[in-house]
Amino acid sequence: MKFIILTVLFSACSSARLANSYKSKDFSSIEDQNILVVSRTPQVAVRKAYEKEISKRLKMQGLNASPSYLMFPDLKPLTNKTVERIANTISMFRDEGFDILMVTSLKDVEEQEVLRRQEGYGSLLDYYGNKYITLKGYYDDVHAPPKLTPLETELEPITRKEVTFILEAVTYNLSLPEAKRLLSVVTMEITNPNSASSVRQGFAKTVANELK
Repeated sequence: MKFIILTVLFSACSSARLANSYKSKDFSSIEDQNILVVSRTPQVAVRKAYEKEISKRLKMQGLNASPSYLMFPDLKPLTNKTVERIANTISMFRDEGFDILMVTSLKDVEEQEVLRRQEGYGSLLDYYGNKYITLKGYYDDVHAPPKLTPLETELEPITRKEVTFILEAVTYNLSLPEAKRLLSVVTMEITNPNSASSVRQGFAKTVANELK
């Protein structure tokens, strides 16, 4: 006879959590403004997918958002950033009517080995606790019953890899002075996602909810 339990359980299912959310006192300036969504990635297909999903979610919240791949299809990350280049890029966005800029990115990917241990109870005493094995234990909590001999047990340590994606969305108001431009920061952690689309959809939904 075996009594098998899982002593340490790490779910293999996907999990997501909001790691950080910040809004400045000027956050309300986002209302009734055109929002340009820019996903920082060298992969064009990924950029389009994220910008499209996030823009869609923001529109569902009543915000006027547009993906940069439609408005600025040739937009490239600034490699040699200078004050002049940054100012020119901001002017380019504002000239097209976008005072609000949301920049999303994959900040980090963390991998770790997780130990999962599946084992049996070493004895009936371990299974039932310190009493109820004998009448003495049942009626007297002070004196625990003698430890019983081990039963047949299984010890099977299993390791598996957990992968956590850390994504971030930062929103700026380009019409404000530089020191006040930062409106919000949303950081999300998604562990062991079921698919690339689940990461994208979960992130977009969270970002939109935080910008209500």
